[in-house]
Amino acid sequence: DAAWRLQDKTAGCSWVLHNPSLEETRQGTSTERFVASPLMAEALAVREALLQAKALHLTNICLKSDNQVLIKALSSKQHPVELYGINLDIENLSLSFTSISFAHVPRSLNSAADALAKSALYSLNS
Repeated sequence: DAAWRLQDKTAGCSWVLHNPSLEETRQGTSTERFVASPLMAEALAVREALLQAKALHLTNICLKSDNQVLIKALSSKQHPVELYGINLDIENLSLSFTSISFAHVPRSLNSAADALAKSALYSLNS
């Protein structure tokens, strides 16, 4: 998930990786500057989540996001112009996994990632 601040074009990105077979959850955050839009912030969070999953040698991924526009773009491989480069990165990273799917989830089911993203964004002020 991502949280974006218009004033300084900064984003807080977060990811929660849950492995149900091991009953294990890992999470992390990053901050990004010069992010043009909330949609771009979400795409950056997805790219970072996939990088983390790849580093953990995960093979089967179901990536879930509460951003319908992004999930539709990733599923259809029709990239909005503003996301073209980032979505190509995501597409190339996707090749690292045996299977990958993209699914939309309601925001209410993404509250842990949402809280992490907001925390990452607002920690820049501290």
